[in-house]
Amino acid sequence: MTDAIDRYLEQLADRLGAGQDTWRLLAETDGHLRDAQAALQEKGMTKDEAAETAVQRFGDPATVARARSPRRRVLGLFSGLWLVVALGFVVVGVSGLVSWAMEAIAGPAFLAGDTNGVTYTAARCGDFLGFFPQAGSCAAAAAMHHSDEIVSERLAAGVLGLLLLLGWLLVRRIRGARPIAREDRRMLLIASAVAYLGVGLVGFGSGALSVLLDIVRGLAIAGVGVRLSDGAIALLAGVVAIILLARFLRRGVAASAGMA
Repeated sequence: MTDAIDRYLEQLADRLGAGQDTWRLLAETDGHLRDAQAALQEKGMTKDEAAETAVQRFGDPATVARARSPRRRVLGLFSGLWLVVALGFVVVGVSGLVSWAMEAIAGPAFLAGDTNGVTYTAARCGDFLGFFPQAGSCAAAAAMHHSDEIVSERLAAGVLGLLLLLGWLLVRRIRGARPIAREDRRMLLIASAVAYLGVGLVGFGSGALSVLLDIVRGLAIAGVGVRLSDGAIALLAGVVAIILLARFLRRGVAASAGMA
């Protein structure tokens, strides 16, 4: 059965984040609070009353968490930013896989073909056809060239993201986990959700609008696949970020309610 001290430690742990330093601080805090509880019980308080009083005297968990050294918080924030950037590149890599599949199903023109009315000089067409002589036309060769760039660049970003993620895990294993303050975790989740949803809505929305306009005008649908694929994956990542943020905030509310 938990008491006020247990609930206090849970809230403090949630704000500090995981890490060896956190567990050490929690153990020290628990020791101080239990000693204070025992002293108050000797003065006639019940066990629960003594726990409540000890917690109130110790200070608000948010204040205690912020009292950590600036260096520790900077390291924790750097660790969180590293993880966010790594996962961002992985998301780009996933969009590359989707683009590759879209190219295989709908063709290079749908993925990255030039919009209606775009033309090239003879020299530029010669460059495209030099890369893709089997294309048969300048427009088809240009679409294949653009598609290859789009897919390869996004897949390369995904590989970079995996390497960064591996490096993050190795550093944590060698140097130990750097606890991320609750305020910093919330900020990173909010920033990730806003960024992904913004990119997703703009990308997918513009792609869908282009498809509708081309259909209405009776034109060939071209160059919208990349916006649709990037936008869809960004939206999916944004939804995941919102779910994680909601769970994170719910835990905070539950911890606060437990302290009341």
